[in-house]
Amino acid sequence: MARFGVRIGGISGGPYLMAAAGLLGNRPFTIHREYAGATVEAFPDARLTRARYVADADRPTCGGVAPLDMAYGLIAERMGAAFARRIPDWFLHTAVDAADDPQRASAAERYRVHHPALLAVIETMEKTVEAPLGRRAGARLVSISERHLDRLFIEKRGLSLTAQYRAIRLALGRRLLRQSPLRIGEIAAACGFASAAHFARSHRSHFGCSPSADR
Repeated sequence: MARFGVRIGGISGGPYLMAAAGLLGNRPFTIHREYAGATVEAFPDARLTRARYVADADRPTCGGVAPLDMAYGLIAERMGAAFARRIPDWFLHTAVDAADDPQRASAAERYRVHHPALLAVIETMEKTVEAPLGRRAGARLVSISERHLDRLFIEKRGLSLTAQYRAIRLALGRRLLRQSPLRIGEIAAACGFASAAHFARSHRSHFGCSPSADR
């Protein structure tokens, strides 16, 4: 179909299959955030973005409920914005999000934290699971002492920096176990664990089962 010039799109996890089939090449695309980690590991050179949708030429992609937003964009492209505005009204979808809007709630909403220094450290932790950030580097990032950073985690999150980091890394590991074909050792490395055995012990302690049982 692609060779005949057919416009092929992917929704939710569909872009993963498109990438596996070689349909995305050097094109920008997006995918449901739950599949982003598996996609990055399987296709490290892919031009994956965290946008809600990407209406790229003949390869539109989107995740979650973003198909309605992408439909609006595609209809506006062909019929004009005035016509397209009827579509979200019909579906009672009155707030149309832009393509580059984020797919998930902010860290402040997800962690129920509003302290700017603590938020900055947590957001950095989410981006550095493969090479975990140390306490000293985290404190230096927001220009506070390590002791002050430790207090912020206990007061605002009820757990230590180390425990928070482990939870973030294990959550990613669980998604990769369930959604990717990667070997457990590869997942351990992608989540910053020293070995598959270390990952397995941490996973069992946190979730109550082994990585292979979870998979």
